[in-house]
Amino acid sequence: MSGGCPTANKPAAPAEPVIEFTRVPVAGADNPARVSSIEGRVTGAKPGQHIVLYARGETTWWVQPFANQPFTAIQDDATWSNATHPGTEYAALLVGPDFRPPLTADSLPTDGVFGTAISKGERPLWFRWWFLLACAISAALAVFGVYRLRLYQLTSKMNLRFEERLAERMRVAQELHDTLLQGMISASMQLHVAVDQLPGGSPVQPVLNRVLQLMSQVIEEGRNTLRGLRSSGESASDMEHAFLRIRQELGVDEKVAFRVVVEGAPLPLRATIRDDVYSIGREALVNAFRHSGGSNIEVELEYAASKMRVLVRDNGCGIGPEVLRSGRDGHWGLSGMRERAERIGAVLRVLSGASAGTEIELSIPGSLAFESPSGSKRSRWFSKLQAKRMQEPKAEGVSEP
Repeated sequence: MSGGCPTANKPAAPAEPVIEFTRVPVAGADNPARVSSIEGRVTGAKPGQHIVLYARGETTWWVQPFANQPFTAIQDDATWSNATHPGTEYAALLVGPDFRPPLTADSLPTDGVFGTAISKGERPLWFRWWFLLACAISAALAVFGVYRLRLYQLTSKMNLRFEERLAERMRVAQELHDTLLQGMISASMQLHVAVDQLPGGSPVQPVLNRVLQLMSQVIEEGRNTLRGLRSSGESASDMEHAFLRIRQELGVDEKVAFRVVVEGAPLPLRATIRDDVYSIGREALVNAFRHSGGSNIEVELEYAASKMRVLVRDNGCGIGPEVLRSGRDGHWGLSGMRERAERIGAVLRVLSGASAGTEIELSIPGSLAFESPSGSKRSRWFSKLQAKRMQEPKAEGVSEP
C-alpha cells in the first residue's frame, strides 16, 4: 500500500482577500482644501485587519484622509468608507494591526500588505460623453434659436414694409382713379362730342380721330395699371398667364418659340412681391424678345415651400460683359431689375456670354414670397375695402372706367 495521504483529504488553500471600490471620487490632484467620499467592500478580511487609503498626486502617493488618521475600519458587513483628498488614482490596501503606513511614497508599500486595489478617479462632469453631447445639442439648439429669431425679425420687418407698400399702392390707385384717369375719360367724352359735331369731310376729323384713339389706348393702359395696383386676391396661376400675354402685347414674330413652364403647385404671392416679380420677369422677356435675336425663349416658374424662382432663358446672342456690369447707356433694365430684387429681399443672377444665350434667375425666400393665411386675409379685406370705396358714385356724373 502506497504511502501519503489522498489528495482529496488535503485542506483547501485560504482564499486571497479581494478589495473593490463601490464609490470613487472625481479625478483631481493636489487640492488639500477639498475632500470627497470614497467607499468599497473587502472579501476575505480577517479580524483586526484595516484598510489604508492612498490618493496619488502628480507623482506621489499620499495617505488618506489625514496623516494622523491613516486607518479605515472594515464594518461587520465587509464594507468600508472614508474621506479622501482629490487624486488622479486611488488605492486601498488591506493591512494588519501592526502596519505602519508611510505618509507619502513614490510607489505603494507591499510589505505587510495582504491585498491591494487601485482605481482611477471618475472623469469630471464636463469630460463625460453625455455631458459633451448635451452641450453640443444645447449649442446647436441655441444657434438654431438665434437663427429662427433673426429670421422671424427679418420676416416681421419685411411684412411691415409690404403692408406699408400695399397701403401706399392703394392710396396711389385711389388718387390716380379720382384725378388723372377720370379726367382723361371726361376729356375723351367731350372730344367725342366735338368730333360728332364736325361737318362731314372736315380735314381735322382724321387728326382728331387719331387723338381719340391715342386717348382710348392711354385710358386702357391706365385701367391696367390701376388693376395691377389694386389687385391682391388674384389666383396664383395668373402669373403664368401674365407672362404668356407678353408675347402678344409685343407683337413678336410667331417663328420665335416661346413657352412658360410651371414646376410645383402655384402658391399665392404677396401683392407687392407679385408685382415686382412680374416687372422683373417682364423686363427680362422684353429684352429677350427685342434684343437677343434668339429662336427659343422660355420662362420657368418654380413654386417650393422654401423659395419662389423665376428663370428666363434664351438662345440668343447674349449680353456683353460691359453691359452686364453697367447696362446700356440710357437704359435702366438690368439696374432696375437689380434694384427691385434687392427691395423685396430676392437674389437676381444673370448669366450670359457672346453667342451663348442669357439666363436671368430671380430667387425669393418662401417666407417673403408667399402669403401667410393671416396675411392673405388682411390683404383681401384691405383690397375689398378699397374697392368698395372706389365703386362709390362719383361727383359730376363721370362714369367709372
